[in-house]
Amino acid sequence: MADQMVLATQKWLNKTYGSLAGFDRAPENGQTGWATIYSLREGLQHELGITSLANGFGPLTKSKLATQLGRIQLNSSSKIVKLIKGAFWCKGINPQSFTEKYDVYLGSAIKNLQKNAGLTANGVLTVNLIAALFDMSAFTLLAKGDARIREMQQALNSQYSEQLGVLPCDGIYQRDTNQALIYYLQRIEGLGSTANGVYGPGTISRTPTVNPGAQGAIVKLIQYGLYVNGFYTGSFNGNFDTSVSTAIVDFRKFMKLPPYTATADLTVIKGLLTSNGNTNRDSDTFDTATQLSAAQAQMIKNYGFKIVGRYLTGSVGTGTNRRNKNLTTAEIKNLTAAGLKIFPIYEDGGYEVSYFTATQGINDAAAAVLAARKLGFPRASTIYFAVDVDIQAGDLAGTVVPYFQSIAQYCQNLEYQVGIYGTRNACQAVKSLVTHSFVADMSYGWSGNLGFKMPHNWAFDQFVEYGIGGVDIDQGASSGRDLGTNKFAPRTDFVSPNSALKKLLGDFNLSVGKTVKIYKDDTLELSVTARNSLSAQGGSGSITINKNGISSVDLGAWLRHHSNLPSGVLDIVLDKTGSNSLFTKIKSGLMTISSAVNTDRSYSVTITIDIFETDQGPLSDALSLVYKAKVKINNNIFQGINPEKITNSVAISVLIIAGIIIVTNGGLPAVSGILEIIQLIISKIA
Repeated sequence: MADQMVLATQKWLNKTYGSLAGFDRAPENGQTGWATIYSLREGLQHELGITSLANGFGPLTKSKLATQLGRIQLNSSSKIVKLIKGAFWCKGINPQSFTEKYDVYLGSAIKNLQKNAGLTANGVLTVNLIAALFDMSAFTLLAKGDARIREMQQALNSQYSEQLGVLPCDGIYQRDTNQALIYYLQRIEGLGSTANGVYGPGTISRTPTVNPGAQGAIVKLIQYGLYVNGFYTGSFNGNFDTSVSTAIVDFRKFMKLPPYTATADLTVIKGLLTSNGNTNRDSDTFDTATQLSAAQAQMIKNYGFKIVGRYLTGSVGTGTNRRNKNLTTAEIKNLTAAGLKIFPIYEDGGYEVSYFTATQGINDAAAAVLAARKLGFPRASTIYFAVDVDIQAGDLAGTVVPYFQSIAQYCQNLEYQVGIYGTRNACQAVKSLVTHSFVADMSYGWSGNLGFKMPHNWAFDQFVEYGIGGVDIDQGASSGRDLGTNKFAPRTDFVSPNSALKKLLGDFNLSVGKTVKIYKDDTLELSVTARNSLSAQGGSGSITINKNGISSVDLGAWLRHHSNLPSGVLDIVLDKTGSNSLFTKIKSGLMTISSAVNTDRSYSVTITIDIFETDQGPLSDALSLVYKAKVKINNNIFQGINPEKITNSVAISVLIIAGIIIVTNGGLPAVSGILEIIQLIISKIA
């Protein structure tokens, strides 16, 4: 819904500054957003005498603004005042007017903002307060916010807003809040002007050890840290009482930080305020991209390690530095002989956000499972699929989530469990789709780690990298949820795609890479192609095939979601799926259905069946069957039917049935039966 005062602000900005070089025009839609904020900032920069406009609020803008604060007073008039009022309207705080006059109502709006931000409500403008106003930061509790976190944010603002700027007070624990807590610790440590919100060597060396009975600011900081990590519900009173002691012990146990005492030392305090914690702590797990020799494996075991993460496929480096990183059967012997257990990681790409799609999830799952089977990882092993990129929270739902939906869909009928390697927010986003998380906490500066809780299903926690005897390793902690394995039994029952086709389709004369034209007349065209690849899109767009065939429930749900089928048509479709012989020979697979309206007044449907495993065994390579069907509407079969009534959803229902009949017996379909069913469906919508 458009806000009329925001709209008035946008129109005035464009009219007043629209001709300036470098000015970004505001969208005239009455809705606050970054585009309007950028226009406000650039208008302010112009009024401050800055000729090179930019959409940030940087040091030059702040220094120029500082020289003008004395002129922005009650009863003064200027375009800067009008810009400030416009910013208030965009912030949702009512300054009562949109003029150049600094009146008492503007003073009230300033006090309102200060109160919401946890500042002294004196009505005095500061550079940092104006910077917060010319921003999208929220200062009221958001729907997903936490009132206790907002209380903490306001308290931090009341003490450090001049040094850190005015932080959001929306109840959402985020990067700025996390850094403010580190800054708070640094001020407690006496770092003064060198405090910067980064937990570096100076902060580490000064981190105190705090015991039960202590009081003061350091205890309040510990209470804040325990609360945002989900281990404390008491008040922020600065008293180290039994509730704080219990929370610290619980945090130590959850994060595997012995000894399990109530002492808050560097391991606890840095663990609360950063993702990587105390990087000098002991642990028993590491991962590496190096193919380890027997001597290297024994050397690393002698350092006290017990579990190693190794890659299923791929290589690292480029050019002459390129080397394989994949686990081999020879290396398995080296590792297990040294007394090490192994867990599998899959990462053959995924360094850019665009990599993560539902289709890519299917292909990665297939490659990972095949490699794990050939190496002999036992049933119920968890494969950790890597998200080795810092993805912002807003991008997760459209990238990582569908990627893991497809992986989970692929693996649900097979022997392996799904895990994720990634930042804390990525792990949290897919927690319902994975069994375990391997948390990339070593990347402590990534936005996906700062301000996010440790996932409760964490199995491994990667926290520091270094070299041992020429081997680069990433050290991690183990929660005990996944102990890896030292028992391997490579599978030998693989079936080639062509052998699978022979078993599935009989004497249909179809092989990988070949297309067979099944039927063609004036009404219907049918063909099938066998591909040495996976073609289903995965995710919600695909229907699962398991040892019981296609579920009528799943197919029915898909049809209801993707098409508006007339009454009675859905029952006809579902009735043809119950005893399908091809599908019952497929132990695990996916079916995707897509449709198109053609320029020649015909409808086409493509039915793709990705086959992961048959009743003969797992496939040694990718295989998909692609059935294509085309029905023309300008012929006798549609006689008497208004073409406008033959909708895309009808085409879907007609050709799904055609496709199901095609694959029912694995041979030539009874075309007369297909036409009969098409006529039956058409009669339902006539």
